[in-house]
Formats: sequence, C-alpha cells, structure tokens
Amino acid sequence: MLCDANGVPLRFLLSGGSASDINYAQPLLDGASLPTPRGRPRKRCRWLLADKGYDAEALRQYCDRYRMHPVIPLRSMKRKPRPGLPRLFDKPKNMQRNITERMFG
Repeated sequence: MLCDANGVPLRFLLSGGSASDINYAQPLLDGASLPTPRGRPRKRCRWLLADKGYDAEALRQYCDRYRMHPVIPLRSMKRKPRPGLPRLFDKPKNMQRNITERMFG
C-alpha cells in the first residue's frame, strides 16, 4: 500500500499471503502517480518512509537512483559493515510513519 503524507491511499498491489512485501516495493513505486496542486502529477516522492521489513540494499539503491530519501530503520540482525559513510536515519521524520499505520487501522 502506498499513501501520501495525509494518509490518502494512492496505490496498492495484492500479493499472496506468504510473499514478502519487499518483492513488491519497487513495482508499487514505479506505478505511482502523486497528485500536485498544479500541473502534471509527479512520478516519484521525495521521502520514502517504511518499516524494518523494507530494509534492503536494493531498495536503498533504487531510492538513490531516483533521488528519494529513504527513512527505513535498520534491522537488528548483525551485518558486515559496508564501506563508505553509514546511512543516516531521520528519527523525527520516521515518527510520521504512524499516519500510514493508522491508514491500515
């Protein structure tokens, strides 16, 4: 499910019950059309707020390619450290994720 900052649903994909959500993240974002006050709809969002289930390097690279800022908490499992600068996590921005969580409720 993809929604805007106000909790208005924009797009959803239906998948099998045992399928992982991360497999459908990129197709969901590719088909998005974000309304704007004027002009044509935008194709990409500026911020991508997601839960720990979407913490995958492929999704983060997708966000980098389209200049989106991913706000995804890191999973708690141990990983090998990646070379380069660590990814920053915007905790105040992550608090806005509850809008999406309330949309489901």
